[in-house]
Amino acid sequence: MSKKAFSVDDTLYRAQAKRLVKQLKLDENVVVREQAGLLAQLLAKVTPPFKSFPKMSGKPSYTTGGALGKGNQAVKAGFNSIVKRMGTATKWKDKRIKAAIKAGDAAYLEKRLQHFKGSNKHGLKVRKYSNNLRNRQRNSKGRANKGTQPIVMLSNADVKKGQERAVKNVGIAKASFALAAIRLGRPSAPKWISRHFAKVKTPVRITSSPASVSFTSKAKGLDVTMRRLKSVERFRMVAMVKRLESLIKADAKKAGFKTK
Repeated sequence: MSKKAFSVDDTLYRAQAKRLVKQLKLDENVVVREQAGLLAQLLAKVTPPFKSFPKMSGKPSYTTGGALGKGNQAVKAGFNSIVKRMGTATKWKDKRIKAAIKAGDAAYLEKRLQHFKGSNKHGLKVRKYSNNLRNRQRNSKGRANKGTQPIVMLSNADVKKGQERAVKNVGIAKASFALAAIRLGRPSAPKWISRHFAKVKTPVRITSSPASVSFTSKAKGLDVTMRRLKSVERFRMVAMVKRLESLIKADAKKAGFKTK
């Protein structure tokens, strides 16, 4: 996904909220920074992985229960859909295939697989495993393109390590927003998300006149977040106004006024 800036000053900090902030005599810069942090945190929450689309209400969080497990499961399924294992030599009875696996003779194995009718390896290319080769089978969203033909890859140990590396990348998309949230004063994120902070670039820009915050997030898998962006912004706007209105009512009660 191309770079996308999520600006708070023109989405959350609108006339109604601005009026309420002035009425409460709050620091506009503090309010905008706080709301930007909450927006970034909510964007992390609604970014995959998750078991089902998260509720936006409730205590602010970066993720929901079972999200890591769901992400691991999805990555393994995606990996196995485009990478088939030739397996170890001991798996095969055919002496020539055994020898070819040990020697890494992809050309010979590819010829043999042309005759394996009924096998999920029938007619497939055979190559030595590499992350670059696997990545070429994935689209800009990080998923296997529809109709992508799997490749049988050697060696089994390299394939296993490749899948382990792929699973360790679960959480990068969430990290791109979580890092912005933390830079804006939100609490720390779970380790499976924060471990990716060194891999993501999320610049945050804060100005005081006018009071504004913007941040840019870039990662594969943000297409789901983009589709929900408008509803997330609306939710945060309504939540902010309700919070400010409750503070005004609380002040009025302290002053002895009756409130509804």
